[in-house]
Order: sequence, then C-alpha cells, then structure tokens
Amino acid sequence: MKKYILSTLILVFAVLVGLVPLVNLKSIQSYYEVPTEAVVFPPLRGSQDRLAKSIQFETISQHPRMLDTATFDAFGQFLRASYPGVFDMLEVDTFSTHTYLLHWPGTEAATKNYLFIAHQDVVPVDRKSIAEWSAGPFSGDFVTDSTAGVEGWIYGRGTLDDKSALIALMETMESLSYSGFQPKEHLYFCFGQDEEIGGKAGAAVVAAHCRAKGLRFDAILDEGGIISKGSIPGLKDTPVALVGSAEKGYLSVEVTFNLAGGHSSMPNTETAITRATAFTNALNDGLFQSEFSAPLEGFITHLAPEMPWALKSVFANRFLTEPLLLNIYQQSHTGRALTNNTAVATMISSGIKDNVVPASARVVCNTRILPGTTPEDVLERYAALAAKFGGTATPYNTISSGASPTSSTEHTDFVKIGQAVKHVFPEALVSPYLTIGGTDSKNFEGLAKNTYRFLPIVLGAEEVGGIHGTNERISVDGFNKMVDFYTVMMQLWSAGKFPE
Repeated sequence: MKKYILSTLILVFAVLVGLVPLVNLKSIQSYYEVPTEAVVFPPLRGSQDRLAKSIQFETISQHPRMLDTATFDAFGQFLRASYPGVFDMLEVDTFSTHTYLLHWPGTEAATKNYLFIAHQDVVPVDRKSIAEWSAGPFSGDFVTDSTAGVEGWIYGRGTLDDKSALIALMETMESLSYSGFQPKEHLYFCFGQDEEIGGKAGAAVVAAHCRAKGLRFDAILDEGGIISKGSIPGLKDTPVALVGSAEKGYLSVEVTFNLAGGHSSMPNTETAITRATAFTNALNDGLFQSEFSAPLEGFITHLAPEMPWALKSVFANRFLTEPLLLNIYQQSHTGRALTNNTAVATMISSGIKDNVVPASARVVCNTRILPGTTPEDVLERYAALAAKFGGTATPYNTISSGASPTSSTEHTDFVKIGQAVKHVFPEALVSPYLTIGGTDSKNFEGLAKNTYRFLPIVLGAEEVGGIHGTNERISVDGFNKMVDFYTVMMQLWSAGKFPE
C-alpha cells in the first residue's frame, strides 16, 4: 500500500510539474563514449583454470593470529609459477608476511603513478551452509548452465570477492608484458593479505611504506561498485557501472545494561534483557536523518537524465521533492544503505543459567558512516540513545574508520574509467556511487589525488547475494571481460605503447 501511495504521488507531482523545465538534467554519458585506441586480447590459454586453481587455496581471514601461513605461502608460489612474465618484468616487494607490492616502471618521461588494489584473503564459509552450495566453496569447480545465457560458472569463495580481480590483474599484466607493452607512467599493484579484517597487517603496511618513501599516486582503483543490472529504479533493464567515488566509514559500538538480577521465580518487571531489547527496537528508527551525501549527488546527476519522464521530472525539481525521494530510498535495504548512517545490532549476549535473571546484557552494534559524519558523531548518538534505557556505549574494538573523502568525477582519471567501461560494456551507463562496504583503499587515504572503487563485472541480485554468502560464483564470460577492462584501463592510465 505504501509503495502504491508513493508511486501515485510521484505521478501526480510529475503531472503538476510537467511544464517546469528539466534543468540540470542533460545527459553526460557522452563524456565516456569517446573512442580509445586501446586493444584487448583473446584470453591467455588456461586463464579459466588459473582462476579455478586460485580458489582452491583457502586463504581465509578471521584474526591476525589465525593466519594460515602455509596456505598463503602456497598461494604466493602459485602466483609466481603461473605468471612468470610478471615476476620477471616487474619489481616485486613483500610486506608484512604475505602482502605484495608490484611496480611496473614507466619510461624516463613518467610523471604519474597509478595504483591497482586487490586482496588475496577471503571470508570463511559457514559450515552449516555447505550442503546448499552447488559446488564446493573451495573447489573452483566449473558448472555448465544452459539456462542463464552463459557458458557456465566457476564456483567458490573469492570468485567475486576478490580473487577474481587479483587474477584478472595478473592475467592482464602477463598478457601485456608478453606483447611488449611499455607503460609511459608508473603502474603499481598492491595485493593485501587481510582486507577482510581491516587490512592493518597488509595494505596498511604498504601504505606506511609509501608515506615513508614519499610515494604518492595520481589515482587508485580498488574493488567496490559493480555493473548492476535490475537494481536501479527506472533503469531496471539497463546495466549501470557504479564506480565508487567515496567509501562509507565503519564503527562498532558495545552497549551495556546493568541492573540487579536475581532468582527467576521472583523477577522484576524490568531487567537488563528488557532494557537491551527496548534499546535494540529503538535503534531500528535510526540514529540520524537520511540524506543525499556528495557521492549520491553525482549518482543522481549521472542517472536521472536516463530515467523515464516521470522520475526525471521528480529529480529535476529536487528543491521540492527531496523528502519524497528520500522516502523512496528507504523502501529498500540498498537505498537505506546509500542514504543513512546505518545502525544495526549484530551481537547480543546475556545470562548464565536458565533460572537466573542476569544482572547485565550486552548489545554490539555496527554503523556504516556517511561522508560528512564522523565516528565521534556516531558514538555520541549511541551514547544518547543508550542512556534513555539506562545503558552505556563504548567503542567495541579498534577497527574503525571515518568515511573517505569524495573523489572527483570530473577528473580525467575518472573519465578514463568510464571510457574503459564503455569500451568493454558498451550498453552500460556510468555513474559515481557510494561504496557501502570497506576496502583496502581506505588505508591509503591521503596518498592519492583520487581513489575509485569498482569491480568490472555485471551482476544480478542472485550473484550479489553470493558475496560473503552461499554459491559465490562468476561466469567465464564475466571473468574474461574483467581481464578486458583491466587491459584497457592499464593502457589508458599509463599512456603506454606497444612495439611498432
């Protein structure tokens, strides 16, 4: 009923403002449609098998002290054996225990540095979910599929997050080096070992090295947004390349409630558990008002001109319709994530015995922070809400970060990303985006003029659900196009040349 009412309001408003000029809604997709001289190559023989093999290494991140050094050692050996051209041509340094920084030197005329980031580690698999997988989560098995319009799928943890990007970058470097390609500008590659737990023992160590050496980057490209199909209202049938121009921050908070306990046969009307429950329910109302942050402004500017007339009219008159638009964004979990400092309880603990009323209860909450809000702001809001129910709030751990700065979407380095998208995915629209998850790029804050976050693959809702979930998979064609994208991207950013 609510969706019907909102849709009706949109249509009524569109009729009322139909004669209002559609200001500031000129399409800008043509900026990215400039032809390039970049070339792509057929996949190297065995590329699919190398991706599948990489999945078989269970490079899981859970806690720094739980690092499986033997598995990471074996994965490093696999990379060296699989890509001899890369390790012969590039300068390779190892940091921490298993994080690699590769440098492909430019020419003597080089004045710029570019950094590509991917990570080796993956999240664990819930053992209770293994029976639900169509193939083993660390098998790298290829499963044919005649119903999805693809040759088939490679299954396993890391096929999307993020070994596919790492292997695609290695395939690209191997192919380009074999072809005699020489970048004009310097290219760097960082392959971290612990991105899934914050990157402090991996990418952060490389970033510290760069700071110490005075190494700065003109632009960084890490994982982040995808080419989404079917998730953008008004563009259900159009793939949209969502290039992260900023990344939300991260903070977990522990909220504690202490209240006298006792025997369960004589309980008080209020207990630590009921207070924790009341707090958790109140948290669902949010800590902050929803808003359009800077990256979402770019998102609207890029995509509103491509939408149907009714939605275009609404976006053109945001000085009147912003509350309505924000209301629409609250109707989906993705929309809420893009427009809110999300706040959710993730762990609750209390009690020691079934017939004892506990004297304390603990709720751990997680917030992903919008640009313009600080972790201190968030903690203050948690403390105020907790106090209403007699609780106290403190940071849960030391893993926290503010939202990243918002990178330019007018800079030529962003435009080149859009050109690479159009070269490989000509049907896709290009748009800035707010990356709602964390990436290793946050460790390089202050080291680059611009940082972008993008995984070049078309994904529907089913495939997105596999990230950190069940049946994570990638199509063979999807992987090959990732390689094509990075091949074009390296040529455009490095301004390099092939032998004549």
